[in-house]
Amino acid sequence: FTDIVGYSTIVNKNQKHALELLAVHDKMIETIISQNKGKVIKKIGDSIFAEFPSPLASVNTAQQIQTQLMKRNSICNLQDQIQIRIGLHVGQVIRKDDDLFGHDVNLCSRIESIASKGGIAASSELVHCLIDVLEFSIREMGYIKLKNIIQPHKIYKIYINQDDFLAESDKLLQHYLHDNGIEILDMDSYTV
Repeated sequence: FTDIVGYSTIVNKNQKHALELLAVHDKMIETIISQNKGKVIKKIGDSIFAEFPSPLASVNTAQQIQTQLMKRNSICNLQDQIQIRIGLHVGQVIRKDDDLFGHDVNLCSRIESIASKGGIAASSELVHCLIDVLEFSIREMGYIKLKNIIQPHKIYKIYINQDDFLAESDKLLQHYLHDNGIEILDMDSYTV
């Protein structure tokens, strides 16, 4: 799942401009998804829900998207910049018509909502699928209680490259989570 950060605010300021940015966003992201053999399941406002043939393809896509947006933002005026969050998960889905449903779909959506601006958040299930082919830098966020999901889940931040990883320490990541109201749980004392 992807989502534009602050899109409602952009719409409230200038709807025409917001729709132009959304068109640029959709074209850029859909192209990268397609290049990585992904499939857009649906667009929900400023969000894109996509499926991939493998966990690695989803990570590669997410890193490419964030890299391209970072390059684009570096040469754009502030009001033309596009910042997104990306959430990744692997699991079982129910297919109906051209859509996907189920607990794991909901979980992926919730993971996206806690990703940092310009960041990628992923479930431990996805990260563990790639443990033998780790070609990217990750940092554990911790166990997080996600909205409307009963059990807390261990979530990781995936960085777009080594420089991105080195620019943020564990302590800085934990400060970000705390400052944004994302509580890390102590699983030894947590009860449902």
